[in-house]
Amino acid sequence: MSISNLTDHPLLLFFRVLLRNPVGISAVAPSSQDLARAMVKGLDLQADEGLIEIGPGTGALTKQINVVLPQPQNYLGIELEGKFVDLLKQQFPDFQFVNNSMVNAHQIHQEAKKPPVKVIISGLSVSTLPRAIQDQFIENLDQILTSGSIFRMFQYIHAYPFPSSVRFRNRMAEHFSNYHRSRLVLKNLPPAYVVTWTR
Repeated sequence: MSISNLTDHPLLLFFRVLLRNPVGISAVAPSSQDLARAMVKGLDLQADEGLIEIGPGTGALTKQINVVLPQPQNYLGIELEGKFVDLLKQQFPDFQFVNNSMVNAHQIHQEAKKPPVKVIISGLSVSTLPRAIQDQFIENLDQILTSGSIFRMFQYIHAYPFPSSVRFRNRMAEHFSNYHRSRLVLKNLPPAYVVTWTR
């Protein structure tokens, strides 16, 4: 592998961005493919149903979404870090990525003119973010997701009992009554649960 290819490697890009903006990156490392597969397990999307990915990062989860999504034009990725967006567009040319914040998800989805959303899947550890961001994001979920739709994310094992994580789950319970936590995915850094809410 050439030096140029090494400097462009997604893992190195992730850590360069993490060092430059540690507050803006909620994950400590890109998700493993074991966690990514667990995140898409059981998703049954039809050809006329949309999927939004929040915080696709360097594309670890996007790679598995690409396997289960029937129509690539029904995908919408929202990523705040511009360098990640550039990388994602190269890796997944059939997917649409928007350089923006998850707190604008409802507006972004409307402007993108995508089909109704069946699944919102997050590569961000949303539950550890500040309260105001959590609340704005939950408001967006409430506007986008209809009956039968799903929101799925991961929670690191060490962060699951954090007060901010408990608060997030309690706030979500006000809007989404059906909650499920997976078995612990050990082959990830750190190990994580996949948590799912169904409307």
